[in-house]
Amino acid sequence: MPLRGFPGLLARARASRRVGVGVALGPSSLRAVVVERAGTRLQLLAAQEASCDTSQAEPLTRALADLRQRLRVTAPVVLGVPSTSAILTTVQPLIVTPRRAALAVQFELQQHLPFELADAAWHYQWLKPPAQAVAGAMRQSLLDERLSACRRAGLNVRAVTVNGVAALNAASLLAPSRGATTSWLTLIEPQQAEWSIWGPDRLQVVPVTSPSPDALWEHVTASWQALRAEGLEAAPPVWLVGPPDSLAPAQQALGGTAVERADFTKAIGFGTVQVEQPDRMAVALGLALQGVGAAPLPLNLLDGAQRETQARLIRQASLIAAGACLAVAVLVGANGMLTVRARRVGVQRALEQRERLYQTLRPEIRALIQRQQRTEGRSLQLAQLAADSPALTRWLSQIAAAMPRAVWLTALDGSKGGGLGGLLEGRATSFQDVTKFLEQLKSQAGMTTVKPLSTNVITDETLGKEVIAFSVQVERPLQPESAP
Repeated sequence: MPLRGFPGLLARARASRRVGVGVALGPSSLRAVVVERAGTRLQLLAAQEASCDTSQAEPLTRALADLRQRLRVTAPVVLGVPSTSAILTTVQPLIVTPRRAALAVQFELQQHLPFELADAAWHYQWLKPPAQAVAGAMRQSLLDERLSACRRAGLNVRAVTVNGVAALNAASLLAPSRGATTSWLTLIEPQQAEWSIWGPDRLQVVPVTSPSPDALWEHVTASWQALRAEGLEAAPPVWLVGPPDSLAPAQQALGGTAVERADFTKAIGFGTVQVEQPDRMAVALGLALQGVGAAPLPLNLLDGAQRETQARLIRQASLIAAGACLAVAVLVGANGMLTVRARRVGVQRALEQRERLYQTLRPEIRALIQRQQRTEGRSLQLAQLAADSPALTRWLSQIAAAMPRAVWLTALDGSKGGGLGGLLEGRATSFQDVTKFLEQLKSQAGMTTVKPLSTNVITDETLGKEVIAFSVQVERPLQPESAP
């Protein structure tokens, strides 16, 4: 009996099989893995590692070409660059409209870059849309050098991401994030490690570098304490990506924090592939997962260039189609084409105006908020002054009533705390008048504290004669207002 549906099932099974190739560039080596995905099943097909100074173009090209021949790579690869060569940060964009989200992220990302965003290759993915996004960027010139080496080696690069993000994509096979923040410690080289923190609203990669392998764990301890001081609240355990003999030093360095070593052989089938240290392939594994569409965070620094290339092809196709339409339009009439062109120019100008408006929107909002805060503060001060005015008025009238005719005030600095008080400065024609005024402050004005601070003989320019200048500190208790 013939199986009529079998060819269709076979075609769908073949279509569901995807092969991903990940190539991770490290400080002194490069690692590559080939992964096959069939449905939800992942199988490691090959893994290779080679020592190489990846910062030099010629040695990198030779190592990549040798790697391609040994793995017999024909599929496009996902390239990983070291975290020290790129900038990875979490931004909180001010979203005006969803259609302008990319512009908002671009504006916020520029604040974290030491160079112009126009000179960078960058991409972002939402962590908590539309409030938080993780964004990565690196200098375009530096990326072009790596891509040029790949092209000379015969490799076709489909995506470029940061090694720290690739490590977290691989980590999702063992501890997928379900709302809790997880922390990973990846041992990259004998003198280099990397912290990766991933949560629902946080993604942070912190490189750890030491001058010698013996001092690495001291730097790991210091970096862990710094992360905890910043408010890190990660769910235990801390996952360790490293050889088996690194588990005990890691537990000691983290001061009793629970540490569990990541074993990727439990999450992906290795088959007959022999890998001496599977943990060294974690980053390349995360890159390969992005190649087969199984990465939860597919960051791609080539996204902008690929979109531009696609748009250029579309524009070229549009130009060809427009040429054909133009030939037809010449026969029918050019009026319709001119109208369409005018509309396109209007739309472009409107988009440019919106972009300029967004560039000025954020400072204006901040200025309005600051102005509102100042207005509210002044309103509170006025309300307090209105509430205190009856007591202050009585206090001033009592001081005025206690003043002899030969005494006048030149300054009054009042304050209110537990009582009414202040500093009085004035003039008198004689010392006897000053003494009389101080006594009347106690007897008539009810001052509990009358403390003379200074008395000096000066010449009053207005009167043209010598007068007594004095200053006195006064205070009296605050009496409640009588009921009407």
